[in-house]
Amino acid sequence: MASEGDHHHHHHHHQDHDHHHHDHDHHHHHDGEGETKSWVGKDGKVYHSHDGLAPHSHEPIYSPGYFTRRAPPLLNRNFNERAFTVGIGGPVGTGKTALMLALCELLRENYSLAAVTNDIFTKEDGEFLVKHKALPEERIRAVETGGCPHAAIREDISINLGPLEELSNLFKADILLCESGGDNLAANFSRELADYIIYIIDVSGGDKIPRKGGPGITQADLLSCSGMLCG
Repeated sequence: MASEGDHHHHHHHHQDHDHHHHDHDHHHHHDGEGETKSWVGKDGKVYHSHDGLAPHSHEPIYSPGYFTRRAPPLLNRNFNERAFTVGIGGPVGTGKTALMLALCELLRENYSLAAVTNDIFTKEDGEFLVKHKALPEERIRAVETGGCPHAAIREDISINLGPLEELSNLFKADILLCESGGDNLAANFSRELADYIIYIIDVSGGDKIPRKGGPGITQADLLSCSGMLCG
């Protein structure tokens, strides 16, 4: 199966499009998924939905971004509603779930933890954490995001906020871990979801990925490079 990094969006918008008439649908295709209906919302953004999940739009990204201009953590966050949340992102196979396991093993004796994992069409990462006893099973939730895993951590975070808030209150959590579904370099966590962002890339194949950049690389609080060889 192709990785999410190979997931392409084909949107065609014309400058002379009449936004005063919204009684018709726009259609586009997602490779390998068939036809998906999209429409223009009242805010002028183009929305679509995958697999019956909540509709969402995508924020336009015009440059890789800059670390010094990244969105700061929210100052008015109520941590009584949801504990401090660490977002872990990066493409498929970079070691996000392995890092989740390591953090759980390191912190669970001193802190109350809970974890939420994201996968596109499975719950494999959550099952991995349960199998390796990262935390008691009831402290782990697996979320299926559908075809746009990046929307679940940025444009429409409700699918993650729900279980995170529930776990936080149920176990009086000190720290919550949220792993994104493997995605491309344009994906990054919303500050409404993650107070601290870790992004992982695999550089074993050379410098192409870090050189191309993207919001995940340039705006994460911590960038981890996996697959490095020393010698």
